[in-house]
Amino acid sequence: MIVQPREYKHRIYGYVRVSTQEQCRSGVSIDQQKQLITNFSINKYNRAIDQWFIDDGVSGTTDILERPASKGLTDVIEEHDVVIATRLDRFSRSAQDLLSTIPILEEIGIQLFFCEQFGDMPIVHKKRAKVHGIDQRFDMNDMVNKIMLMVLSAVAEIEHANIRDRFGEGKMDWASRGYHIGGGVPYGWRPVEEKHGNKKRVRLEEVPEEQEWIKVIHKLRNRGRGLKYIAKELNSLQAEKEWHYRQVEKVLKKRKYQAVATQH
Repeated sequence: MIVQPREYKHRIYGYVRVSTQEQCRSGVSIDQQKQLITNFSINKYNRAIDQWFIDDGVSGTTDILERPASKGLTDVIEEHDVVIATRLDRFSRSAQDLLSTIPILEEIGIQLFFCEQFGDMPIVHKKRAKVHGIDQRFDMNDMVNKIMLMVLSAVAEIEHANIRDRFGEGKMDWASRGYHIGGGVPYGWRPVEEKHGNKKRVRLEEVPEEQEWIKVIHKLRNRGRGLKYIAKELNSLQAEKEWHYRQVEKVLKKRKYQAVATQH
């Protein structure tokens, strides 16, 4: 009698990722991650990993679908398959990327484990058909999944706020030092390109004649004059430029922090 090898309804995939900086760090090497994942698979399923997907030297901030191995993994997984990684940050360091990927994995119907962080509690699992009434049961896996998504949503908001704040602070810092931070060059300044390391920055250099007219505009405004009155007054004082009240408004509002020195 010939014994046929057992056929499984699902395959078990192991996902491993290290970035260049992390390769020497304890607990994150490729071999250590593979050993932890293998042990988990044997203990839970009595099976070895069917196939490995390894992103070597790839940052976790790179989107899952843009990394060679993780993209290859998403191309082969099917319903009932199992994916095992050691920790959530091995899979992705971007909360927003995880939030967009997890619903797709749920739709496919796989199970995703982070064995070192959450043990045998799957973070992604196939959704059961909704049952109502007396047959309805409390699903701990579903509850953990929902909590996880809420945490990731909060982290994504914090990440976005921090990036926005750092970006804003950086722009204001350059602006306070007299550099252009985007948009049209404001009246009263001319652009002068400078090199800072590998990047080029545009410094705003004052145009003396235009700065004098900015002073006039602010003085008239401080006396309570309206925009149309100021434009008419400017046109009566000089003929080089035809002023419109909207242009006066731009001078008063645009780059206020760069015009402070001209307002005394």
